[in-house]
Amino acid sequence: MAEFSADTDGLRLFATENAGIASELAGAASYDTVAQVSAATPVFGLIGADYLLSFAAAQVLQARDINELSAKYQGLSSKAFSAALRFDGQDTEHAADLGAAAEQI
Repeated sequence: MAEFSADTDGLRLFATENAGIASELAGAASYDTVAQVSAATPVFGLIGADYLLSFAAAQVLQARDINELSAKYQGLSSKAFSAALRFDGQDTEHAADLGAAAEQI
């Protein structure tokens, strides 16, 4: 049987970092949409309304994609936290089993 060792503190740190990245991405997506369209509105005015409408639609799609990426980072974070919890739980359970077996010797 191969030996396996999991650094659960490292997993938690990884999870925390990914949760932070997810949060920053989500914030950037919403800011980017509003900021870009707001900045372009006075430049194009009524003459460029068609272009501005297309640009706004593209920005919304980009924000959606960024939010999907944010959700993937959040999912990765949740899975890493769950893995750390499971590894710690298994270690505790196996330690208790070994302790019970040692008492019988």
